[in-house]
Amino acid sequence: MSQDMSQDNYLVVGGGDVGLATAVHLSSQGHNVDLFSRRSSSISQTKIVRSTGVCSPGNYPIAACSNQIEEIAATHDGKLPNNIVIGCRGQDVESYARILGQYMTPQTNILLICSSRFSGRVFCKVWQKEFGMSETQLPAVADVNNTPFACRGNGDDQVAIKRFKKQFKVAAQNSDMTERIVATYQGLFDNLRPLSSSLEVNLDKCNDVFHVPLIIASLTRWELGENYNIYRGMGPRTANLIGDFDRDRLAIAKALGFPDLSDMYDYFKTAYGTTGPSFYEHIHQIKALDNSTLRNPHHRYLSEELPFGAFPLQVLARLTGVDTPFLDSCITLGSKFIDEPFTWTAEFLELDTQWLEEQLRHK
Repeated sequence: MSQDMSQDNYLVVGGGDVGLATAVHLSSQGHNVDLFSRRSSSISQTKIVRSTGVCSPGNYPIAACSNQIEEIAATHDGKLPNNIVIGCRGQDVESYARILGQYMTPQTNILLICSSRFSGRVFCKVWQKEFGMSETQLPAVADVNNTPFACRGNGDDQVAIKRFKKQFKVAAQNSDMTERIVATYQGLFDNLRPLSSSLEVNLDKCNDVFHVPLIIASLTRWELGENYNIYRGMGPRTANLIGDFDRDRLAIAKALGFPDLSDMYDYFKTAYGTTGPSFYEHIHQIKALDNSTLRNPHHRYLSEELPFGAFPLQVLARLTGVDTPFLDSCITLGSKFIDEPFTWTAEFLELDTQWLEEQLRHK
């Protein structure tokens, strides 16, 4: 028997840390949650996600879990729920777009939690080019600048939500679709805040700004495959390098008409409620990072953040004519230590001056 396709049904895509945490969060509020993960998962047998963190501890039911999207759709008369939360890496954006494409409708509302820049744009590009969707047929696809919570997966059916961040920001393709996303998800995530445009959200993403310099400063350990806490091993000069990288990001934002974007100092203060006169002090106050061990040799902090985060930011710098010496240096050094090709080019993302003008009109 098919399930009711009401507003209380949600599909979570991705079985990583964020996917499991989202499934727990939605299920804890009494909603029916389906979980699609491409990995084989014990959740498909138990239909329970175990939450062991300080936030929402307990066991939470999942209505359906499968690594075959067709099996999820079969429980809803061949359709998917209208409300979908996707947690994925930049490497997975195109493949997830292809998997979901045949089920997308103009009524679908997607909250896309991905640290890569312009991932929402890539989803829409795949659907337009490979499924023939027009602009009016696209669902609402909202990028976010950050994850709603600090969380850590402890297995394929266990997650620890360590804290909810004070806010994360969101914007879809245009203002009408952003309003739809806010109407759909703000009641579920009271830390959600809308921004004026998806360009602003993508400029406000900071994971690559934060993670890439940390890797650059510890490349020997990273290359040798050591497991280590990348945050607790950092010193004040590494923190200053992050600040230099961040100033390049803010220079690009200013050239694009966003002079008031938060810097990394305010970003962490707002997200985590930390205090102190320096970014270095803020990082060492975040208890959620105490057990954040980086596992090599292909950790996403370089293999994702560089080609899908820092490189698209450099594309914007080239379009605006902004000099970005620290961003450029990190890309040059980091590219020697990964095998991931830089595919998210200006041509692939279809970023040009005309697109920028259209985005700025939405401000």
